[in-house]
Amino acid sequence: MEKRLLAKEQLDIPCPCGSGQRYAACCHPYHSGEHAAPTPEALMRSRYSAFALGGLGDYLLATWYEDSPNRPDVTPAELDQRDTQWQRLEIINSMAKGSKGEVEFKAHFVENGLPQVLHERSRFTKTGGRWYYVDGVADPRSAPSVGRNDPCPCGSGRKFKKCCGA
Repeated sequence: MEKRLLAKEQLDIPCPCGSGQRYAACCHPYHSGEHAAPTPEALMRSRYSAFALGGLGDYLLATWYEDSPNRPDVTPAELDQRDTQWQRLEIINSMAKGSKGEVEFKAHFVENGLPQVLHERSRFTKTGGRWYYVDGVADPRSAPSVGRNDPCPCGSGRKFKKCCGA
C-alpha cells in the first residue's frame, strides 16, 4: 500500500472518526501503512476517515476483504471521488471474538444538499494478523433476525450459533 504524505497542518486536524484525538495520532498511522488497525472498531473508524478525507482509495481497497462478494470492482481513483460530505461518525456497538468482528454505526453525511444517515452493521474478519472489512447490513434494525439454528448469513454453511453468533 502506498504511503500518504501529508503536511504537518493536515496531520494536526481533529481526526474525522470522532475519537477526539488528532489525526496524526489516530487514523493516520493506519492510512500511512505504519500500523494495522488492532480492532474492527479501529478499522471502521479509519475507513470512515478515509472516506471523509478523500484521496485514500488505495487504503479502502487494501482493507476490504479480498473474497467479499460485495467488494467493488473499482479503482482507488473511483473511490476517491467525493460527492458526499461526511459530517460525523457515531459508533453504536462494537465486538470482536476470535477472527470475527462487528461494528454497528451511524455515519452522518450530506449529499446533494440533503442531510442523511447511513446506519449499518459491518462485519469484519481477521486473517494474517490483520482486520478486513467484509460487508455490512444497512439499517440493521429492519433487517430480518437470524435464529440460533438458522444458517449463518455470512455464507459459511454452519449454523448461526456456531459461526457469527458464537
